[in-house]
Amino acid sequence: MKILKRFFGTADTTADQLPARKEKLAESADKGLSVQVDRPIKTVAEDIFDRASFAKQIAETIARRGDPSSLVIGIYGPWGDGKTSTLAMVKEYLEPDADVLSMDYNPWFYGDSTEAITRSFFHSIKNKLEKSGWFSKENIGDLMATYGKAIPRVGDAVQGMGEAITTEVLVETRDKVGGILRKHGKKIVIFIDDIDRLDKRDIQTLFKLVRLSGDFDHTTYVLAFDDAIVSEALGEAYSTGNPLAGRRFLEKIVQVPLHLPPAHPDKLRDLMFAACDRVIAENGIQLNESDGPELGHALMETFGATLRTPRRVKLFDNAISFAVPILKGEVRLVDQIQIEALRVFYPAIYDTVRANPDHVLKARDNHQGHGQPLPSPIDRAIEQLEADEAEKEAVKELLQGLFPRLSQMGYGADWDSAWANEKRICSSDYFRRYFTYAVPTGDMADREIDALLEQALACDEEGVGAALDDAFERDAAELLIRKLRRHEKTLELTATPTLSLALAKRASKIPISRDIVFGTFVLSQAAILICQLALRMEAAQQDAIIAEVAENTDSLPFISQLLRWSRARTTEGEDRGFLTPERLHPIAVILAKRFFTAADESNLIECAGDRFGDLAFAIFRDGDEATKQSLLDRLSAFLEADPKNAILLLKGLSGRSQGGDGVIKPSDFTAETYQSLSQLLDPNRVYAQLRSIYGAELDAATWEENWGGDYDVDRCIVNQFSVVHLRPAPEAIAEQRSEN
Repeated sequence: MKILKRFFGTADTTADQLPARKEKLAESADKGLSVQVDRPIKTVAEDIFDRASFAKQIAETIARRGDPSSLVIGIYGPWGDGKTSTLAMVKEYLEPDADVLSMDYNPWFYGDSTEAITRSFFHSIKNKLEKSGWFSKENIGDLMATYGKAIPRVGDAVQGMGEAITTEVLVETRDKVGGILRKHGKKIVIFIDDIDRLDKRDIQTLFKLVRLSGDFDHTTYVLAFDDAIVSEALGEAYSTGNPLAGRRFLEKIVQVPLHLPPAHPDKLRDLMFAACDRVIAENGIQLNESDGPELGHALMETFGATLRTPRRVKLFDNAISFAVPILKGEVRLVDQIQIEALRVFYPAIYDTVRANPDHVLKARDNHQGHGQPLPSPIDRAIEQLEADEAEKEAVKELLQGLFPRLSQMGYGADWDSAWANEKRICSSDYFRRYFTYAVPTGDMADREIDALLEQALACDEEGVGAALDDAFERDAAELLIRKLRRHEKTLELTATPTLSLALAKRASKIPISRDIVFGTFVLSQAAILICQLALRMEAAQQDAIIAEVAENTDSLPFISQLLRWSRARTTEGEDRGFLTPERLHPIAVILAKRFFTAADESNLIECAGDRFGDLAFAIFRDGDEATKQSLLDRLSAFLEADPKNAILLLKGLSGRSQGGDGVIKPSDFTAETYQSLSQLLDPNRVYAQLRSIYGAELDAATWEENWGGDYDVDRCIVNQFSVVHLRPAPEAIAEQRSEN
């Protein structure tokens, strides 16, 4: 019990006391006590709230009482405080006394009408008396039934509640019953529970019955209920409807009012911690060094103040027993237990958090002008709590721990990745999971990632490949790679070759679209993943893995991305990549050979798809001199082979890009593209080929946007090139755009 060991100590609990307390809890569990089930205890041995002495005193008062007059004892306490358990212990203490006959009457089973309660009440007494065998000759059961039948409809005369029944039949029957009881020296104890669960009319009926039948000698009633609820119900029997009037009437009926001793906060806290320990152990979860203190602090400081009844602890136990197994491995356990505790103990706060993700996940911008901050829904919900300021502050502190941006401190975008790596509730990637108890549609379970990585560690490339294929078929490539990147600094290096090769062999299935989190293309993120894994290796291993990936990938643009992200460089004071220009040459050679082989089967442009520019400049930038020259020679020959190839060349260099609507469209031929072309070919040669097709109209070409309705893509790209070629200054391009 890791949490118990560390966090159970209080001013009232010494280290010496802890073993005994834990032993008692374990002993109780062995005897069948389970805080997962909301049921009362059945025996004194199960008592963990030290109420046995209270129950024993009640039992001794009943058993030793010499006064033959009837007695009504009330045990008061809120719902879930253990009243039913206390009644069970009183009955257990009375059981050895041969002169006491105990019986239960639960109006909750019969409270559908006044007549039903009246009939069942006396019928229950009759059956118990007859089964006892004590009064077989006197027919006391029949007398009790007769008494019940003689009572008028109890619910009809509300104003007459408490008035004595003086009819001759009732008096005669009552005296006969009393005489029989006195003759045998027996005592009848009637336990009535769940009174406060009845509707108000039935509560009034029941107390009138107790008042009317309370004149039997040697008879004791033990009533368990919430006195506030019952007082309110009885108060409505009077014209004033005043709960105070109901309490005064209650005082006339209950001679011995006893408030149930409150459960000690330490005991309730013990149960809460024990519930956590059990759930953690049952699910095989290991807490790290920081998790324990965080959880312990939250449970003690925030929820300790609201632990008022055992039932609330049981509800918490049930909540985490349900939630933790469902989301095991998919969320952060410490956050999950805290949010479930919030749901049980502060449901209004929980509902507000669930309904307002933007207020807890995003940086707060709640100032109006230069005034005070505007209260958020969270602030308003806390303020409306029926709690003192200390308790409200504890809840606020808990929420700020779960959602750091609520503190209005500076948490930039870089924190989002860290929180996502920890699967925290403050991550937008994980927030919904905590409230839906499932991995939302469109998301990807972390257990899938874990299984994939385990296969990679086992060098099971086929298994890794199958998992990747499944994710790609579900259009989950972006999410998959993003989640894999969270492991790039911690994954065991032995898994790198298997994962890298399996991913590279399916790179063509990775969409050319921007990752919504990282902002770069998903294909780029896949290459970055492999490069980051390789970065942790020795130099020889780095060269080998990048080369092997380049040789085996089914996507030529993927090789260009590998070159880009493995290149050693310094950006914003941070060293990135690892391959020097000399170490890049072999990879560029692999790309060139595969590129040229593919071009031999079609042409330089078509074989590259939309990524010709990426391939050409990767070879030109990172290849050795021989490889560069081979590229230039092929480009020159391609241009001279057919004037139309000049159009293909322009379109290839421009490429395609993703618009704001997510649609991939041809990109404009810009001044920057022109400069890139100039490194590979003389633009004049390109212009000459185009002029052989379009003639003198190129001399008066105007800038044409690519995003019109119906347009000739070829003519559009040619016109854009011509404008830049003839007037390459950026001002000229801007001027042409404004004119059109």
